[in-house]
Amino acid sequence: MLPIKDNNPTHITPYVTYVLIAANVLVFLIILVLPEEIQGRTKFALGAIPAVVFQTKDIFADHAILPDSIDFLSVITSQFLHAGWWHLIGNMLFLWVFGNNIEDAMGRWRFLIFYLLCGVGAALINAGIKPASEVPTIGASGAISGVLGAYLLLYPRAKVMVFALYMLIPLPAFIVLGLWIFMQIANLGGGGNIAWWAHIGGFAVGMVLVLPFKRRHVKLFGTGHLNQTAHPDTIVTTTPVETKPEGANPWGPKINGPWAQKTPYSAIPRRRSIIPGVGRRKKD
Repeated sequence: MLPIKDNNPTHITPYVTYVLIAANVLVFLIILVLPEEIQGRTKFALGAIPAVVFQTKDIFADHAILPDSIDFLSVITSQFLHAGWWHLIGNMLFLWVFGNNIEDAMGRWRFLIFYLLCGVGAALINAGIKPASEVPTIGASGAISGVLGAYLLLYPRAKVMVFALYMLIPLPAFIVLGLWIFMQIANLGGGGNIAWWAHIGGFAVGMVLVLPFKRRHVKLFGTGHLNQTAHPDTIVTTTPVETKPEGANPWGPKINGPWAQKTPYSAIPRRRSIIPGVGRRKKD
């Protein structure tokens, strides 16, 4: 099940989301043109290695890129590395679909900090599961998982168009993201080279951090644009409507002067004509 788009428009242009996507693609392309041996060394040196993160083992000197004093920054640099094209495309697609709304809900700078913290939290949780591991963890999956966790709390009822069963199907976000996190948990016991704990950890960190990072006017458990209050930067204008007091004449104000009819015609007493034959009905 692959998300394609959602029906949740934004009030701002999500520049941070665009920059993050561009940065990930640019780093991938730069590394791609390097010799294969240097590609492996770069990913090993800048990836989040649990043994290095917790300072239980120093990285091999011939692989080191960051100085020993700041090699803990690998929990950030690893977020911009990807193993291959599909790894990159899958992550960027999820960031494209869900990132813009979280940036809109938080603001640009808050969203950037939130994104990086989710990635750091995912790397630390994954490293904490196997602190002695020397296998590097790379990819933006942990940070993007945090975005998904925030989206689930903010817009669970927003409709997401997904590609499944060879067709496009609109589904509520809580079903799409609920199935996604279920699959991550279900695969914990399996093998492979996917850091499932990084996905789960990032998702949990995002659900926690969304509360202090979101704007005050943004409500939890919304449908998206359908029930959000006005954005603080949005100017709302209204056209005044003239109202008339109850019982007012619908044809306008009364006319004063000799032509004004102050008494209903039916209530005016009739006077008999003093001229013979006038006012009398002619008999047959």
